[in-house]
Amino acid sequence: MSFANPTPRQAVFELIFAGALWGFGFVATQWALTTWNPVGVLFWRFAGALFLGEILYLIFARTQKTPDGWKEDFKGSIPAGLLLGSFLLLQTIGLQYTTASKSGFITTLYVVFVPIANWLIFKKRLSFAMLTMVGGALMGTFLLMGTGLETFTQQINIGDLWTLGSAALGAAHIIYIGRFTQKMKNPFRVNNFQSLWSLVAIFPFAFFMSDLQVGPINSKALWGIAIIAAACSVLAFYIQVRAQKVLSDTTASMLFLLESPYAFIFAYLLMGDRLTGVQSLGALLILGAALGMVLLESGSTSKTQSE
Repeated sequence: MSFANPTPRQAVFELIFAGALWGFGFVATQWALTTWNPVGVLFWRFAGALFLGEILYLIFARTQKTPDGWKEDFKGSIPAGLLLGSFLLLQTIGLQYTTASKSGFITTLYVVFVPIANWLIFKKRLSFAMLTMVGGALMGTFLLMGTGLETFTQQINIGDLWTLGSAALGAAHIIYIGRFTQKMKNPFRVNNFQSLWSLVAIFPFAFFMSDLQVGPINSKALWGIAIIAAACSVLAFYIQVRAQKVLSDTTASMLFLLESPYAFIFAYLLMGDRLTGVQSLGALLILGAALGMVLLESGSTSKTQSE
């Protein structure tokens, strides 16, 4: 394991791999939910990720020269961890009620939410074309959720609404990581600290709940926890943090889009998830709108830099 920054080409391939890990994470989370409630799943996920991450850091830090500045990384990771913990809490609650496929596609909306948040918070320009992409994404979400105009409130899946909320928090996490990467000293350690603060974010819920376990412990649930802790949290989020040091938020966002098709493929093969024709159209609209938003933002950034 290397703590050095990757080249842009390496970062692209690493994010493609991370997308596959995150995509499988939707299935692994549903496995874990057969034994623990959402708070229990995240408690063991972040506790396991923190323990494993620090063990790996101590092992590899002895053989590699790592930069100082852990205090700055520790402080800077606080917002990242609190946002990540909240984001995954809402997403995990949603996975109790919706399918891994739908959750993966709805989560992709964070790519659309990023420029909207930049417009609202940082006053960045939001063009008519971008607004059109937002409208397309919302229409896609409506179709994917399988609702009808006349019976919207009766048909809507509460899990899809939780996932929508998680997508908004996911956008905030991407924006913060993109701004923090230029200051961080050690991306691997930052990811460990992020797991710590994510644990802090969900700890109050764990403390006040009488029982985090809702079913008997089974092998699939244990594999689920192991996968989301080691592969999705330690490895994939480390890849994201270090990749965003050398890639623009726009390029990284485009690669994040791979998460949802990966989630659908794994859920299709392992859990028998299926989408209706209308829901498939909705999924394509979300992916198309997200991709269009990334391309529009990329073009706008290039034009600004050339001027």
